Amino acid sequence: MATSHIRRGAAAVLTMAAVATTVLVGQAVASEDRPATTAASAQAKAPAAAGTVARSERIPRIASAWQSAWTSDDPNALADLFTKTGTLVDLSVPYTSHGREEIAKFKEITERLIPDADLEITDAFRSGDRVAIRTNYSGTLPGAAKSFKVQMATVLELRHGKIAVNTDYYDRATMLRQSGLPADWRPPTQP
Repeated sequence: MATSHIRRGAAAVLTMAAVATTVLVGQAVASEDRPATTAASAQAKAPAAAGTVARSERIPRIASAWQSAWTSDDPNALADLFTKTGTLVDLSVPYTSHGREEIAKFKEITERLIPDADLEITDAFRSGDRVAIRTNYSGTLPGAAKSFKVQMATVLELRHGKIAVNTDYYDRATMLRQSGLPADWRPPTQP
């Protein structure tokens, strides 16, 4: 019985150490994506409260590049962020694109379907080769009475600085409800 108690205690300590190590390593890696902030530059930033860092300084570079590519008119800008065999998974559609050519095609289809699509990053962080991005995803679907604005989470898995896997999570039902479209709505067929 005493041995069992010791094992559980040791397991708890090891678990806490692993979590702490993950957090510290993640913070160290994430800091590589943040510009250096001095006390003078932090105080010079207005209207941020003393001791806070402006949100844009916390966003990993790959997240900013991803957002810029999604909001650009060039489908290849997005595809170029991926490895040659990269995968983009949109779980809400659902749709999966494999390789840069398919990713560029998915971006083109999205542009035609939602020409006013926008992604506003509200938060992001990097831990090792993973990046989590929280955005407000907005736009107007074909035939919709109103536009939508839903929260979206994206997880990027990186390989050698490129996106190997991009997985998007958002609530399609809320998007359709906000748009005034029926729950069984499907996009029009592409010409």
